[in-house]
Amino acid sequence: MIYFDNAATTFPKPEEVYHALDYAQRNLAFNAGRGSYNSALKCHEIIEKTRNYLCEKAMAKSLVFTSSATHAINYIINGLDFVEGDIVYFSPYDHNAVVRTLCAYSNEKKFIIKQIPLKNDTTLDLEKFEFECMRNKPKAIFCTHVSNVNGYILPIYQIGIISKNCSSTFVVDGAQAFGLIDVNMKDSFIDYYVFAGHKTLYGPLGIAGYFISNDNKKLKLSVFGGTGTNSLDVNMPQDGTIRYEPSSQNIVGIYGLLKSSQWVFSNKLLEREKYLYTYTLKELNKLDDIILYNLENNSDIYTGIISFNIKGFSSEDVSQILSNDYDICVRSGYHCCPFIHEKLDTKKYLGTVRISFGYFNTIVEIDALISALEDIIFE
Repeated sequence: MIYFDNAATTFPKPEEVYHALDYAQRNLAFNAGRGSYNSALKCHEIIEKTRNYLCEKAMAKSLVFTSSATHAINYIINGLDFVEGDIVYFSPYDHNAVVRTLCAYSNEKKFIIKQIPLKNDTTLDLEKFEFECMRNKPKAIFCTHVSNVNGYILPIYQIGIISKNCSSTFVVDGAQAFGLIDVNMKDSFIDYYVFAGHKTLYGPLGIAGYFISNDNKKLKLSVFGGTGTNSLDVNMPQDGTIRYEPSSQNIVGIYGLLKSSQWVFSNKLLEREKYLYTYTLKELNKLDDIILYNLENNSDIYTGIISFNIKGFSSEDVSQILSNDYDICVRSGYHCCPFIHEKLDTKKYLGTVRISFGYFNTIVEIDALISALEDIIFE
């Protein structure tokens, strides 16, 4: 099998991660923070070590662990407690984890959601956006860091400056970015930064979280329950990340995340992805009937994700042929991103074919993909 769906989840994982998960299941599967015996205390130490390590990498004040990036985004949107008349912006590149959640809460609470404007080339129109923000004074701005459709790296530093000047809360979805691109929450004026452990951090499924830049800003709680502290008090703790983390922690996933993130930050993942991206884009440009949705001659604004179509084929047809006849895994469809697909005009192809690279992909695998695409086009 040749795997090019790393934007969905990276595969394979580093061997260190597989070893860590096996070790944790056998030796660390205890309830952290719920007992004074050594095993429980050791689990608590590992959780805090992981939290501190990742906070250091993001230049964040604190980190709340969740089971997925989608859950993290839901907790943040609900926690910001928007009211009727508030204006909230999101990027057309945003995933439905953001879009559907904003739509659901805006229908309930009657706040207004708007899109960050795009230029004709589908990059963000920051000049127009800044003008709109000065006029509308948004309560919050949501933006993905990297598009899961075509790997476009959004200019979050510039958006952060705009949000700061408008006193807006700035939330970044870093599911396709953290571990791949450097993050400095302080310098980028980011209030909340979401990550997914199983994507660019090469960790296991089931562990994710969000970083917080200022502990003095408290989100309204979405989930309540036991924390292992002050159990006679029926109210949730008021301070610290523990107020956002009721229930037993996923110590196995967190230990796997610790080992995966240590591996990630010791390797040059973006450099590897850009090498594979540049080579593939060059080869795709040699083929007839290929429609590309990445801007040419501008590889600096992309990670290792490419979207394309073949004239005369739906994206689903291409994906199925590659899977059934060549054992090559790609992604087809709209990738949970309705607005950018509308801008890219991909409906007649039922979305796009997406190639997303990981650290372990090779040029030999890319050549096999290009050869398969040639067969599809010329058969």
